[in-house]
Amino acid sequence: MPQPRLPLPPEPAVYHGLCTDHYPWTEVTSDLLTRQGQGLSAVFDAQQGPHWARFVWVGGALRGGFTAHGEVGWAQAMAGLPRARVSLTPLPPAVAETLWTARSGTPQPLEEGWPAGQARLEGGRFSGVLLAPGACSYWQRGQLLSGTLPEPGAACEWLGEVAPPPSDAELLAFWQELLAATHRHTSLDEVWRTVCVRLAAEHPCLDPFAREVTLQGGRLTVDPSVPAPELFPALLAAFRASLARLGQPLAELPLGNLPDQPEWQAAGLGAA
Repeated sequence: MPQPRLPLPPEPAVYHGLCTDHYPWTEVTSDLLTRQGQGLSAVFDAQQGPHWARFVWVGGALRGGFTAHGEVGWAQAMAGLPRARVSLTPLPPAVAETLWTARSGTPQPLEEGWPAGQARLEGGRFSGVLLAPGACSYWQRGQLLSGTLPEPGAACEWLGEVAPPPSDAELLAFWQELLAATHRHTSLDEVWRTVCVRLAAEHPCLDPFAREVTLQGGRLTVDPSVPAPELFPALLAAFRASLARLGQPLAELPLGNLPDQPEWQAAGLGAA
């Protein structure tokens, strides 16, 4: 069953709170059909007393309508709310789609609270709606689309999908692929060894003499005894330092779909 209506992002409305006594349903319908033909992405709300209906369009397609009790059709809404106050709020298509998808979800607690939970949303490529007292935000693939973020320390709930974090094996395979792709564009071996000497005091597994972490011909090899909490921060530090020494911006590397993979955020590269 649909949840109560989600708060809309702070987007300017085409009209807000117009009474169908003065703006009849026939005119409302005609206007919406015209806008639909122009590629309408929006939320339409109708309210009469405690009763309401909400309809969502995405890119000119009507996704459907719902009330507090379930799905509803346009004719049924007009008959049930003959003297409604109506509002139309345009939204970016991705936000409108996210709102429609989340209409019937069950809120789940964000255990970490805010802002600690932001890393899980980004790393899990969260798509959905984040709710907190006085705040509602819309997300797609770990990126904020629109809305208001929670206050620090606020308890939060989310509606949507959060992918589980990558396993250590998946994250290591990602790093191997990333370093190989980078090496194909700009040779990494020599500069990698140089920065590892400098970073070894802070990240002992990078010590070239220990040979726990080596890079040769762009091929990353890691001793299985190196624990993940030591390994992955070391790889991130060495990678960032290598790119800085080469004067190579990360954003300009030809990495294919690697930045779109969930491991990208899990590796800490979203802020690189």
